[in-house]
Amino acid sequence: MKRFKPIFYYLALANFLFFLGNSLYILFPVFLKNMGASESYIGIMNNADKIFIIISSVSIASLMQGRDRIRMLRLGYLILLVAYASYLLISSLSWAILVIRVLHGIGFSVAMILGTTIVFDIVPLENAAEAIGIYGITGSLSNAISPFVGEMLLARGYPHQLIFLLSVVLVGMSMAITFILPRTDLHDAGECEPSTSGSLHLLTNPKYLLMTLAGFIFGGGFGVIITYLPNFIRTTTDFKFSIFFMTYIAVLIVIRFTFMRIVNRFNRVALIMLAFAVGALMNLSMNILYSMAVLVAVSIMYGVAHGILYPVLNATMVGLVDTCDRGKANALFTATFNGGMMAFALGLGFLIDHTGSYRSAFNFCAVAFIAAVPLLWVVRSRYGGLHLEKK
Repeated sequence: MKRFKPIFYYLALANFLFFLGNSLYILFPVFLKNMGASESYIGIMNNADKIFIIISSVSIASLMQGRDRIRMLRLGYLILLVAYASYLLISSLSWAILVIRVLHGIGFSVAMILGTTIVFDIVPLENAAEAIGIYGITGSLSNAISPFVGEMLLARGYPHQLIFLLSVVLVGMSMAITFILPRTDLHDAGECEPSTSGSLHLLTNPKYLLMTLAGFIFGGGFGVIITYLPNFIRTTTDFKFSIFFMTYIAVLIVIRFTFMRIVNRFNRVALIMLAFAVGALMNLSMNILYSMAVLVAVSIMYGVAHGILYPVLNATMVGLVDTCDRGKANALFTATFNGGMMAFALGLGFLIDHTGSYRSAFNFCAVAFIAAVPLLWVVRSRYGGLHLEKK
């Protein structure tokens, strides 16, 4: 527990509470389905927030430098507090949902980016993958806990409004923690001058651009899991979808607490390629999801893929830029990841409606993950393993 500065653990707790609330919205497609929404409508509404996560992520990159990042983090939680409270007002399928999703996306991007950026500020770059991996556990845990709690509440006849209320309480607790964060652990914000340039100029770096495409594909696969897996399992099997989330998170936690400590011993691009291959196999296995054994196997494979890909891709992309551009690189990674989530979930919602099968979406993701492997091979052949160096 003394490996990182105290502020890291305060941030991790705030992030855990924030994501506990946010992950309750994994059940939002179920809420929309119960009101009669089609899969394409669910795809649009469940991912409309991603548009503004992308816009906010790119915009906020130039605002972070030289400014109080804790106050900006607090602002993100405040926006989310308002958004979550607004879900309590939904009583039918209307345009009001779109407005709420927009507000949700803005608040999420601010809170997500500022939290991880502060982590990159307070840990050495060579330990960034481990730190982001452990920090990310707090968010990933919520993907197991929140759907389980939400599914249990719904099974017992409680309305979705109780789930929305829980999210309000949880993000309010996150905001409260920002008032007690130890500022002495922060670097001097004045080390980097405020900049008017955003993060898109980073894409002129060929290495960064290729890794960004890999992040986009990874985000797309995650978006399909979050958006369509609950209803896929509910409508095609007798299993509880929370089993998937609980199993994959358990595997992810083991990887983050063990493997991330030695990740620098491996060729990073080769490791990312292997994780994409595992992710492709996981998506293909959805075609034979007829038994509990397959469900557990699928969950384990996703835990391995996600457990490695998120922290390693994030830390690698941040490590490819100069010190003062790390906040921008982190913001652009968030924008890219969520851009993939939005593009895949929106497009594949129409594919599901057209084919009448959720498996068509998972097969598309399998092909995309397989396509990421030769893309990364180009990175490896041209630039090597992308081992990070101190700057």
